[in-house]
Amino acid sequence: MKIGVLGKISKVKTQKTIDNFVGFLRSLGYETQLFTTPQEIQGVELVIVLGGDGAILHSAVPAAQNGVKIVGINYGNLGFLTEYEKDEREKIAELLSQIEKGTCRILKRTVLEVEIAGKCFYALNEVALQRDSSLSAVKSPQILRVQVHSKEGSDVISGDGLLLCTPTGSTAYSLSAGGAILTPEVPVVMLTPVCAFSMRTRPIVFSDTEEFALRIMRGKAILSTDGLSLCALPENATVFVRKAPFTADFPVRDNSDFFAKVRNKLNE
Repeated sequence: MKIGVLGKISKVKTQKTIDNFVGFLRSLGYETQLFTTPQEIQGVELVIVLGGDGAILHSAVPAAQNGVKIVGINYGNLGFLTEYEKDEREKIAELLSQIEKGTCRILKRTVLEVEIAGKCFYALNEVALQRDSSLSAVKSPQILRVQVHSKEGSDVISGDGLLLCTPTGSTAYSLSAGGAILTPEVPVVMLTPVCAFSMRTRPIVFSDTEEFALRIMRGKAILSTDGLSLCALPENATVFVRKAPFTADFPVRDNSDFFAKVRNKLNE
């Protein structure tokens, strides 16, 4: 099995740490390839990311698009998406053996596809439409109104914006905005309003087969995926969101416990 390694140097601190980990994998008999950016991830069966949740988020979509599994070792703060802490490096040997034998559980995480003006982008956590509060939009209305259309019907969300999140993203921005926690493999997408202007507006859970058309009825908005701003959108712009045709595949160890991770990580 050929394994890629991507280290976030700002988290790992030294190149020596990354090189030592590559040497460790080679001592186990694995062919390795060192990546310096997420966009390089291809030509391997598995990529191991040394970093925090941000490094995992930025690596997951390129890995998923190329059919590469992803495992994280936490060198950051929270590490909710990582499978190991930095002092557990040696424990990954058992997981790698299970992957080779085909006995490892693979957590298939939903990815969202966003289409705007004929271009497609992808998100592991969430797609966000937020009120443009920049100085250039100072004369724009203070309340963003977005029409949400799906096969279930349509509604208008008024406030600071809205999120469409995956189960993976339910423990990120959406949770801070009042959304529910979803277990990782439940086949749904959640719509979470951000600072809604109406008390009756609450998070709604849809099947992940749903397709959404988001039209800006009033105000200017910023479109983001996984916290990265893509573009500013004027009134009447429409964004389409659907489930991507691929998943981000995360091998997990035998004693992986989602609820323990929620208790331990989100209580900080």
